[in-house]
Amino acid sequence: SSAFKDACCPHLFDVVDNKKLSGPESPIPSDASLNILSKDVLQLKTQFQPFMNLSEEKQRALYQMICHLLLHEETVMQLENMLDSLCSERSPGIIAMEELKSPEKPCLEEFLQLVGVHLQSKHQIYNEELFLAAHYLLSALAELSSYSQMLLLACCDLQLVPTLCFLPNMTSEDGTMTLADPVLAPLADPGKFRIAQRLLALSNINLEMTESSIKAVTMKKPIFSPIVLYIALNGLYALGYEKTRTDEAV
Repeated sequence: SSAFKDACCPHLFDVVDNKKLSGPESPIPSDASLNILSKDVLQLKTQFQPFMNLSEEKQRALYQMICHLLLHEETVMQLENMLDSLCSERSPGIIAMEELKSPEKPCLEEFLQLVGVHLQSKHQIYNEELFLAAHYLLSALAELSSYSQMLLLACCDLQLVPTLCFLPNMTSEDGTMTLADPVLAPLADPGKFRIAQRLLALSNINLEMTESSIKAVTMKKPIFSPIVLYIALNGLYALGYEKTRTDEAV
């Protein structure tokens, strides 16, 4: 939908909606420091602000639901297709939900209600910003392979998501960052590092560690894969956001 397209970062809609650039080159170059994504990550924080505005209870429910969906690739695709149709002029999402025989149907219905869809009123979207944030996240998750989804879930369980989200803003022009930074402490664990390394490699990001530093650069012809992963990571990070006592729950 045009609303969804307008909400996305400049070159991201092409990825999450399975469209290709008109030009011959990907906007993300090969062998580039991960800091090339820093501007996009800044925009992603705005895109996922509606998640951070939710009450802790709703945040937790959505987060747990998405973690559950990461084990069910087909259900992720079904849900993403429903969100697509609800965004469009036509509304086959209503029919799709009625005809859905998936054992995940109750979970999908709960998800739609949590992200601002009235199921009893022809699927009217009553919280558009929240709905768009969810659509954005699900579109990115649907682009990931089942193995990437499993590794992403592992990163959630190991509480690596915040660290991975900070990498673009921490890397220098040559892609390096010092291990002495406390933010990188989780990656000092060899087991956790290998999981993060595999996840990033599947999205064309090379993560290497020496005794004192970590280096993160894009691989050859990364296409859109790095930013798709970072949409997913930042969406999950926003849902895992811990409120301070002064934050107001919605």
